[in-house]
Amino acid sequence: MKNILSILSTAVLLLVASSCGEDWLDVNTDPNNPTDPDLDLLVPAAQLGITQPLIHENGRLGDVQALGHNAEGTISQYQFTGSDFNNAWNDFFTLSLVNLNKIIDDAAEQELPAYGAIAKLHKAYVYVVIADMWSTAPYDEAVVGAEGPDNPQFQDGETIYNSVLSLIDEALATLGGLPDDALVPATDIIYDGNVDSWVRMGNTLKLKMYINLAMLEGRRAEAVAAINQLAQSGNLIEDYSQDFQLQYGAGLAPENRHRWHQTHYQGNKTYYMSNFMMNRMKNEYGIVDPRIRYYFYRQIGEFSDALGTGRVVPDDFPCYGFGARPDLEETWTATCPIGYVGDGYTGRDHGDGTGGPNDGGSRTTYGVYPVMGLFDDNSGKIVTQSDGTGAGVVPMLTSYMTKFYLAEAALLYNTDGDPRTLLQEGIEQSINKVMDFGRNNATNYDAALEPTETNVAEYMARILELYDAAQPDAYHASVAEAQLDVIMGQFQLANFGNPIESYNNLRRTKYPYVPVGKNNIQAMSIIPNNKFPRRLPLPQDEVNTNTNAPRPSDIDWRRDPVFWDTKPYPARFDGNL
Repeated sequence: MKNILSILSTAVLLLVASSCGEDWLDVNTDPNNPTDPDLDLLVPAAQLGITQPLIHENGRLGDVQALGHNAEGTISQYQFTGSDFNNAWNDFFTLSLVNLNKIIDDAAEQELPAYGAIAKLHKAYVYVVIADMWSTAPYDEAVVGAEGPDNPQFQDGETIYNSVLSLIDEALATLGGLPDDALVPATDIIYDGNVDSWVRMGNTLKLKMYINLAMLEGRRAEAVAAINQLAQSGNLIEDYSQDFQLQYGAGLAPENRHRWHQTHYQGNKTYYMSNFMMNRMKNEYGIVDPRIRYYFYRQIGEFSDALGTGRVVPDDFPCYGFGARPDLEETWTATCPIGYVGDGYTGRDHGDGTGGPNDGGSRTTYGVYPVMGLFDDNSGKIVTQSDGTGAGVVPMLTSYMTKFYLAEAALLYNTDGDPRTLLQEGIEQSINKVMDFGRNNATNYDAALEPTETNVAEYMARILELYDAAQPDAYHASVAEAQLDVIMGQFQLANFGNPIESYNNLRRTKYPYVPVGKNNIQAMSIIPNNKFPRRLPLPQDEVNTNTNAPRPSDIDWRRDPVFWDTKPYPARFDGNL
C-alpha cells in the first residue's frame, strides 16, 4: 500500500501544482516551485475521493447485500474474490485519505483549525466504512508517502472504531472552540463551510457507530448511554436539509455526472434494477410506495407491445428468472418475460446470473433520485445521456438514518424515544427528501403524477398497521423482532443510493426478512453458489504487496463476520429456507 499511496500522493500534488495560478502567492515564497498545495483545492478533491469507492466500485454492494437496488450476475451469486474490491480499497486510501491526511497536517502548520477538524471528520467517515466492510485495515501505520512503512500493520475493526471515536471528539472540540473570525473552507462542496452542519455530521457518525457497538455485550452499556446523550443533544442530523451528502455536477466534458447516470443513461447499461425492491414498492404492501416514480424509470409500458410475447402480462403477477417454481400459481407461463414485475417494471431476481439479452432499451433504469435522471412520467422512452442532468447525490449520513437508528435503539435497548414514532419520522424524512428532490430538480417533472398527501398518509398508515400487528412466528422470535423487521424493511427502502448502509443493517439485525412466494420475490434464500458474505474479502493487491496483511486462510469472508456482527445468522442466509 505504501507504494500506491506514495505514487498517488505525488501525482495529486503535481496535478494541483500544475493547475494553480496566482493564489499560490499566498502560500509559497516561490510561486514557480510550490512545495505545498492550496488547502482550498485539496478539500473538494478529498470529498470527491470519498464518493468514488462508495458508488463507483462499491455500487456492487447492492448485489452483495441481496436486497439492493441492482443485480449483476456473478456478484449477486456471491461469486467474487479479493480482486473484485482492489479498486474500492485503493480508492479509499489514494483518492481520499491521501488528501485528508495532507489537509490535517498542513492545517496544523498553517493554524487553520476548521480545515483540520473537517478533514478529521471526513477521515473518520472513511475509516468507519472500511472497518464495517473489512473489519481490519492499517490505521496507525497508514502514513501517506515515503515516510510510511513498507508493510503497515493491520488493526482490528474495534480498535479502529476506538481511534475514530477519539478523532471525532478531537474534531468536535476544535469546531466548538473556533474563534468568530476562524477561516473555513471556501471550497467545501458538502456544507459550504457551515460549522454547525459539520458538528451534526460528527455526532450522527458517532450515533451510527454506537448502534453497531451496542451489538457487543461488553460495550452495550457504554453505547446505550452514548445513544441517549446524542439523542438529547439537539446536534444530530434531524432534517433532510442537513444531510451529509455530495452532489455531482451536470458536465459531460469534463465528465462530472453521477456515476450511475453515466452507466445507465446510455444504450449498454451496467446493472438491472432489483426485482425484490421494485416488487416490494409496487406490490407487497398493497399500496404503491410514493417514492417509486422517483427511484425507477420505466423505459416501456406493457411487454406484449415491446417484446411481442403475444399476451399482456398481468400487472399484479410478478415473473421470475429461474424457470418454473413450485410455489407459484398455475397462471405462471413460460411466455412471461424474465424479470417482469408488472406494469412495465422489469429487472432481475437476486442471484440470476444468466446472460442479459439486448434489452438496454426495455429494462427499468434509475429515475430522478438519486442520480438526477428522469421522473417516471409514463412517457416510456429509451433514455440517453441527455435525459436528466446527472447532477445526482450520494447520501452518506441522513436524517432518515438518524430516525431509523434511534427507532432500532429504542426498540431493542429502551433508549429515549418511541420506536413507532421514530419509524414514522424516518419514513417521512425519506419520502419528503425524495419528493422534494424530484420536484425541485427533475427536467420532466409532472406535478399531476406527484403522490398526494392522501397517498402518502395511506402508505404510512399501512406500514404502521404492520408494525402494530407484528407477532412472533417461525421467523421472528418475539414481537420486538417482528417490529424490527418492519423498521429495517423501511430503512432498506430509504437507503436507495447507499447500498453500504443496507448491507450493514442486514448483517447487524438479520432483517428485513423476505419470504419466497408469489408476491415476495426471493432475496438471498435460493442463491446456490455461495454463502452470504459476512464481510468483504481483503483486496488481492493488498494481500500480495503487504506482508502484514492477514492471509485469506486466516480470514474467510464467508465465515468470519465483522467485529460488531454478533447476532447468529439464520439458515436462510446460506441458501436454506
